[in-house]
Amino acid sequence: MARTTAYRRVAQDLRDQIDDGRLKPDDRIPSLSALQKAYGCSDTVILEARKVLVAEGLLVARTGDGTYVRGRPDPLRLVFRPTEDREQPPFRLEAGEAGLFPDVVTVEPEESIAAPAAVATALGVRAGRKVKRAVRLFRHEGAPVQMVTVHALAHGKAPAADLAVDISARPASEAEARTLDGVTGQPLLVATVTARPEAGSARVVETLVLAERFTLAYRPTPAAG
Repeated sequence: MARTTAYRRVAQDLRDQIDDGRLKPDDRIPSLSALQKAYGCSDTVILEARKVLVAEGLLVARTGDGTYVRGRPDPLRLVFRPTEDREQPPFRLEAGEAGLFPDVVTVEPEESIAAPAAVATALGVRAGRKVKRAVRLFRHEGAPVQMVTVHALAHGKAPAADLAVDISARPASEAEARTLDGVTGQPLLVATVTARPEAGSARVVETLVLAERFTLAYRPTPAAG
């Protein structure tokens, strides 16, 4: 059996054991030698399978202590609350004072760049127009919650006045996973907020959270009757 097929088979079997509860959160998976014997394959195959499951966020390797099934607590709910204050993210924890995120880290300082095509389209301006870009990490009780990237028009304003929110999902890049204390390939929820006010700076705000830890909720404002 080809090595590629073999490691996928092993990864799928371990994945199935996690999904159906035979391997529970915080269980230590069998040793490398035990897995080799169980699946009748080389250590390279087992290591590749384990690497895949770590990247998916199903397993976590603890240095000197083996590999464990990652605990997956119920995700916390983050609710959209529009704000002009850069010290507050657009999504905040739902309950009480926990909704505040006083711990803010600058991941990338504000700088002027040529607008990426998707940002220019969202703002209704020509591609390459100068925008200001900044990336910040919002933490709660020392743990990373969400990474927020803001693209704002350096001068003037967009030609319309509205607010649009889109929520999607994709795998985390290596840099994103590192910032959010996750693993590469782990599912992210991505909220893209496009604000084009009649006054003030038009902007596109992208919020990233790890899907296993947080959910994102957006409630559109009811139209005036």
